[in-house]
Amino acid sequence: VTPTGFLLPQQHALIHYSCLIQEFGALNGLCSSITKSRHITIVKQPWRCSNRFNALGQMLLTNQCLDKLGLAQVDFVARGML
Repeated sequence: VTPTGFLLPQQHALIHYSCLIQEFGALNGLCSSITKSRHITIVKQPWRCSNRFNALGQMLLTNQCLDKLGLAQVDFVARGML
């Protein structure tokens, strides 16, 4: 829903989802439990870390920092530093 009303193209796209899932299966073999766990990691935890003012910017920055820390850990392990 937008201030001007409903977004009909997006609603229309929902009609095709069930047919496409039945025909091709879930994307990359994903199930709802994986999607839920990723949502918790990517959205809920950074939301809890934010101060709720300009939360989206804080959440994006938190995710960016966590990605960099994860890559640094992989690099350190590969170099034998951890």
